[in-house]
Amino acid sequence: MRTRFFLVTAVVFLFANLSFAQQDKLQKIDNYIQSAMKDWQMPGFAVAIVKNDSIVFSKGYGVRDIRTKEPVDENTLFMIASCSKAFTTAALATLVDRGKIKWDDHVIKYLPSFQMYDTWVTKEITVRDLVTHRSGLETFSGDILWLGSTYDSNEIIRRARYLKPASSFRSKYGYQNILYSAAGSIIPVVTDTNWSDYLKAHFFSPLGMNRSVTTISEMKAKGNYAFPHKIVNENVTTYNDFWSIETVAPAGSINSSVREMTNWIRLQLMKGKFGSKQIFSERQSNEMWFNQTALETINYGLGWFIRYFSGKKLINHGGGMPGMISDVSLIPEENFGLVILSNAETGMVTAIRNYVIEVFINKEPKDWNKTMLENWQKREEGFAKENKRREDIRVKDTKPSLLLEKYCGTYEDTMYGKAEVSLKDGKLFMQFIPTPLFRGKLHHYHFDTFYIDWEDDFLTRGWVKFDMNFNAEIKGFTIEVPNSPDFIFTELLFEKVK
Repeated sequence: MRTRFFLVTAVVFLFANLSFAQQDKLQKIDNYIQSAMKDWQMPGFAVAIVKNDSIVFSKGYGVRDIRTKEPVDENTLFMIASCSKAFTTAALATLVDRGKIKWDDHVIKYLPSFQMYDTWVTKEITVRDLVTHRSGLETFSGDILWLGSTYDSNEIIRRARYLKPASSFRSKYGYQNILYSAAGSIIPVVTDTNWSDYLKAHFFSPLGMNRSVTTISEMKAKGNYAFPHKIVNENVTTYNDFWSIETVAPAGSINSSVREMTNWIRLQLMKGKFGSKQIFSERQSNEMWFNQTALETINYGLGWFIRYFSGKKLINHGGGMPGMISDVSLIPEENFGLVILSNAETGMVTAIRNYVIEVFINKEPKDWNKTMLENWQKREEGFAKENKRREDIRVKDTKPSLLLEKYCGTYEDTMYGKAEVSLKDGKLFMQFIPTPLFRGKLHHYHFDTFYIDWEDDFLTRGWVKFDMNFNAEIKGFTIEVPNSPDFIFTELLFEKVK
């Protein structure tokens, strides 16, 4: 009996010590987040941690909306943005398990009208290619087609045929949202169920993600959601509304909370199993976490980035939309997972992710918040430096070659669509027709180049260069927005059509 007593006592003591150690880690993390909230002027933030198939931390910080001051909690809905991509590949994985599709099937088998710029690539591109960012397109190529535009998903996918490749097929990484939308479009072809309903039936429902939705309107109806914010000249303010990603929904339109995302993390760490349900097979789990496309020291799998962090294999994906940054990270060998959601665009998410991981793998954590603040400052300084460079090379005391009304008219880019230039209050005014929020006054820079400060300051200053023919008639324009990382305006070539 004495032996049994001492054995039981030793086991209880061991687990108590483990519990105290974990509590110490969580308190350390909590304190660090609260300090970082002040450094970044972060309005709202939420974090949840899974360890050994249990939720060990789930908490909200700050406010959903600085105007209402309602607090963020573990159930507050945020846009998870591109963290949705792993849901899309998991949905496709279930179809592979059921024999409905194969990863290496050609896309035109399911989407006969789908086209890429090159006819050979159109014939050869596979389902796997769509979701591994190796199509030959440049990172973010074509994103200008969907964010804030009036095009529907079918029209956006149709227009992808005009996107010129930046590299040869399967030779280079180029992050793509439109091709993820095309991948999600395969689901209704083989199931008669759209991407959104398929996710709700096969993931949200069995995982108990009852508040998670795929549209902004559904999120608003649910209540307790975070509103997007921006920091302008060190002042925190809100966007006018959400910028939607629903026209390329499979690339990033899920809205969820850290509490519900913990079940998604548990499903991933258990290789497709949740409770007694095997939602996708272990074979498909391995397939999604297998290196598919190389990017320097990182690889991309099927909906996941794969890298090593502090000696541990890290499976993760981040997401970003105007006013929202998210991250989901897994360390399978530690049975550890982490989700972070925020309602402002800063480097705080990366800082907290790295700090939490190092705490949980028992490594003395770096002051990642300090590092990311410094990097963020360098980023802002880089933007200012580019604006100054442009001002320094400006040729002073020049005038436009023609009267301003000669620059007015309707212009069209084959891939994107139309833009209009008109006179308003004696100034040229530009309006991108498919994207109502892409508009602003043109101010003379030098010769036939103007700069545009957009009405919505999500976009940074751009430069518009008009070209003329030998008859001194404006024939078109090109545009650069150098500090805008998410849009490639230089892939547009507008020709005057009216």
